[in-house]
Amino acid sequence: MDDTELLEQVQMAGALDRVTAEGVMLATVVTLAERMSHQELGRLGARLPAELQGAVRAGSPSCQPFDADEFVRRVAERVRVEPQTVWTQVRAVLGTLEREVAEMEAVRVRLPREFDALMA
Repeated sequence: MDDTELLEQVQMAGALDRVTAEGVMLATVVTLAERMSHQELGRLGARLPAELQGAVRAGSPSCQPFDADEFVRRVAERVRVEPQTVWTQVRAVLGTLEREVAEMEAVRVRLPREFDALMA
């Protein structure tokens, strides 16, 4: 999937404008890369558009085990909005990745069940 197609899918899923979708998509992938190890994200990263591959590499070399609320808080901080606002936007990104990129399933099974609500 190319970056334009993925971005359009996120825009539709979250009813977002292009700029908001781009920002939250990048922030979500960077935060996911902090939460998971590079090894765990390797296959997913290879399937993402170039800009998002860079976001995966920008994350932590080792896993930082934080919960779903902290995940949303970090994304919110990156895009400079309140966590309540960004929650549905994060769901749009992670849900789109799960639907459109098969390798996301391997990522999902490595996350605690509390993350399921973010990937609906």
